[in-house]
Amino acid sequence: MSGQSIASRVTVRGAVQGVGFREATVRRAHELGALGWVRNAEDGTVLAHVEGPEAAVEALVAFLGEGPPAARVEGVETETVKVEGHEQFAVRGVSAGAFVIHEHQATAPGFDLRLEVDGEMRSWVVPREPSMDPAAKRMAIEVESVEDGGAVWDRGSYEQGGRVPWPEALERGHAVFVLHGEKLRGGFALQRTRGGEKPQWLLIKRKDGFARPGSG
Repeated sequence: MSGQSIASRVTVRGAVQGVGFREATVRRAHELGALGWVRNAEDGTVLAHVEGPEAAVEALVAFLGEGPPAARVEGVETETVKVEGHEQFAVRGVSAGAFVIHEHQATAPGFDLRLEVDGEMRSWVVPREPSMDPAAKRMAIEVESVEDGGAVWDRGSYEQGGRVPWPEALERGHAVFVLHGEKLRGGFALQRTRGGEKPQWLLIKRKDGFARPGSG
């Protein structure tokens, strides 16, 4: 499909969780060429951000109004929003575990990013302070382990993102995730740029409602 991109934020109410709604939405979005995300909200609704060509967005919004066979949709609220620039359509809201970032002054100022993956912490050394600016890409060097110590700079939980589940996404070299921290919030990506004993990655803030362009 072609044409100028538009975006809609959709809230679906009713018996819509635990019936395969998110997975069915992802499949239909891929068929239509729509981009964005879908997730289960804490209040029992299903939330979706849909963007792309107008025809694709309208078709997916219509699908959300009906849902999969097991769903009972009681109401749909649609709001026109800004295009966020998603690369694909994916499920959000799949808990992946905890994350913590330590700030250290061992040999040089820097930060240690640790993500819980399959019950174990994987670590990246980030020489510069992580940023909420999508244009400020930070180098991140993956290491086997890091010494404990240093002040906790940020911590919280995170969700898997993208179509590829963890840890496969990390093995492929492009992992999308959503942080729920005190300083870092919203979508991020780790993009591997070099392999070897200590693989190099870029830590990138994704364009979403939490992004702070120009913050450096």
